[in-house]
Amino acid sequence: MPKLMLVVSAELKNIAILQPQDGCDDETINYFFKLECEYCGWISEDEACVSINVKEKSTGNRRNDNPNLARKCQGCERQGQISLIPGHGAPLSQNHCTEVDLMLFHCDGLLPVEYSFNGGWLATTTSGREIHVDLTMGEFTNVIDGVEVSISKLKAKFVPYWG
Repeated sequence: MPKLMLVVSAELKNIAILQPQDGCDDETINYFFKLECEYCGWISEDEACVSINVKEKSTGNRRNDNPNLARKCQGCERQGQISLIPGHGAPLSQNHCTEVDLMLFHCDGLLPVEYSFNGGWLATTTSGREIHVDLTMGEFTNVIDGVEVSISKLKAKFVPYWG
């Protein structure tokens, strides 16, 4: 049962900090990604939505009785689940905006792939103003207090976690 870390990168212009709205352990932010079966390699066409505060009932003999996502593979029909493990993420900042750990995923049968950025992000400008940003379009640009701020070149990947 692997653990995977969601690692994100962005180019920040006049943005001091970028993070989920209530911090890296935000219980209300939704994580959107496709699913891959560990057993048969099937990849979902649609994205799954997972949140820390949403628990699903696991079916079958799984170790975790309250995962954040429990699904049956549409390829081989085996049951799989994913649980989010808070406490391992950090915000992106001007000095640390490449390969930043965001959230840890504990996987059993299903793996997250192809993360999609969404709404629910909070950016703090270099002047200290907080702005709510929607990253569904893959970038954000605005003029705040006469200064252009931008978030661009968003990247995300899931990497093995050995901690």
